[in-house]
Amino acid sequence: MLRLSRFAAAGLHLIASVAVAAAGALLIFRLWYPSPFNLIAGGASLFLLLVAVDVVLGPALTFVIARPGKRLREFRGDLAVIVAVQLLAFGYGIYTIAMARPVYASFEIDRFRVVTAADIESDQLAKAPAELRSLPWLGPRMIAAVKPTDHDELLKSIELGMAGLDLSMVPANWRSYESQRDAAWRAARPVSALLARYPEMQAELASIAKAEGKNAADLRFLPLLSRQASWVAILAPTDAHIAGYLPVDGFF
Repeated sequence: MLRLSRFAAAGLHLIASVAVAAAGALLIFRLWYPSPFNLIAGGASLFLLLVAVDVVLGPALTFVIARPGKRLREFRGDLAVIVAVQLLAFGYGIYTIAMARPVYASFEIDRFRVVTAADIESDQLAKAPAELRSLPWLGPRMIAAVKPTDHDELLKSIELGMAGLDLSMVPANWRSYESQRDAAWRAARPVSALLARYPEMQAELASIAKAEGKNAADLRFLPLLSRQASWVAILAPTDAHIAGYLPVDGFF
């Protein structure tokens, strides 16, 4: 006979589920969605959905099946089914989050665009420069995307854009960010314009400037777009690297 109460059985299951979820959170937020991409690329919301469905549902079902007087063998069989389904659901959730992970922060004419693994057709990766043919797993890298120079390719790019595939989502357009740093710096605007629009961001900008050892006036910004959000990327001289991010709309 089962000697645990329903609350005890569900509680133990909850503890185990939380431990597994914590391991998943470490993988997701330390490697795939480093801050602030957990917010920019929607990693936090995806993980919360996974936890809500998987971590809560498993212990809840255990509470239901752990009725007093139930034979231990029967309980173990039911619990094994629940755990198996729970692990399958959790594994599928982790896979989905992995496929939605941000892989590049791509400079694109006058903005940065967050490119996710799901945005890229794997059979197109062979058309990317050799060093960009495998998608990163340890957080997004900086690259650039350029317009095709060939007339036919340019027309095709326009058609793809109308279909929702932006420049940065086509591997053939990718270039190293180093080759486009000057263009990014020229396209960026002084942070004084950003402060005029969002004066409440002054402390955050000062913090970014201090971390860079620069004056805030030396910094510039570009809009940063993802499918979930519109932020700004703060650029620092002399190499136009991204020094920080702010959760405001850069198109104004």
